[in-house]
Amino acid sequence: MKRILTYSEKEAIDAIDQLMNTYCKTCLLKRHIKNTKGKTQAHHFCINECSVGKQIKQIGNELQ
Repeated sequence: MKRILTYSEKEAIDAIDQLMNTYCKTCLLKRHIKNTKGKTQAHHFCINECSVGKQIKQIGNELQ
C-alpha cells in the first residue's frame, strides 16, 4: 500500500533535494574526505560537521 505524503512532507523533501543539489553534489570537502578516508567518514562529516548537512538532518527529523 502506498503512503500519501502531506503537503508539508512534500515541501520538506523538496527542501532537502534543493539543498543537496545546490551544495552537496559539488562539495569539494565531501569529495576529498571520500577519496582519502572513505565513504563512511565523508557521510559522518556531512551529518555531524557540515552546516548544510545539519540542516538536511533537521528537516529529515521533522519527517519522522
